[in-house]
Amino acid sequence: MNNIPLHKNANIRTADFSMLKFLHEVNVLPDKIAMFNSLKEFGLQSYVKMQAAVLLLVRRGTVQVELDLKTYNLSAGSLFIVFPDQLLRAKKASDDFDPICIACSKNMIDELIIRFDDNTRLILKFRENPLQQLQQSDFMRLNASFEFLKNKFETTELNFCRLQVLKNLLIALLYECIGTVNEPLVADANKSRGQLLFSQFIDLVVEKHREQHSVKYYADELGITPKYLSAVAEEQTGKNAKRWIDEHIALDAKVLLRSSSRDIQKVSKILNFPDVSFFGKFFKRLVGVSPKAYRKTSE
Repeated sequence: MNNIPLHKNANIRTADFSMLKFLHEVNVLPDKIAMFNSLKEFGLQSYVKMQAAVLLLVRRGTVQVELDLKTYNLSAGSLFIVFPDQLLRAKKASDDFDPICIACSKNMIDELIIRFDDNTRLILKFRENPLQQLQQSDFMRLNASFEFLKNKFETTELNFCRLQVLKNLLIALLYECIGTVNEPLVADANKSRGQLLFSQFIDLVVEKHREQHSVKYYADELGITPKYLSAVAEEQTGKNAKRWIDEHIALDAKVLLRSSSRDIQKVSKILNFPDVSFFGKFFKRLVGVSPKAYRKTSE
């Protein structure tokens, strides 16, 4: 797996559709949707930066994974969702680990997500709680739906409407997943502007957090006031805009401290802090320990 490209900003491999060539068995619609039943060939023992979304259903066995540095234990009946730009690694898996997985490119996700009401809350819900343990009856139904989609991959190769068929089946499957975890989506036209603004804000934070730390920058980019941006974030998530920015910077800092050999001063510079002392105070306030202590505990 050494020829998987490194993410340009850190010693972290990127995980996109180009990785599918390492799989022995995969159904794929190039740069759109893919289905596969094995993770072994991906070499996920080290961190990878996801450039696709993945929906994973565990049919047998167990696996322990880290997602954005949080550990999750998956077993039979687990439904696990990973979004683009999240950090993933697989720590250990049982010999009988048997998943069925769907991957969607970033472009495909953009096409799909606009079809869902209250899509911001949907994304946030599964970002905060990516692991759902299903009841046996729900698992059986979902597994059948996964297999049905896989079958359509294999039987629609000559259908000129193949993309539309697979896309609509995938949308139906995603709605089935949402309904299974008993979190109905409620459309609210009065909140649609707030949802859109918050989604745009998060996209900007993911892209610009290393260079830009102030609420004012993101508000200016969105053409609104900092006060209004914070009010929107608070309404949508219960956390203000500054907290979202700081938590994303802190997550990036933890990854850099854990996954690279850069010294703390270099990490501080990458994240655009004025000096290492300022970075240390910021990190301790967000994480609870100093960067040095954090690095020692993660070794």
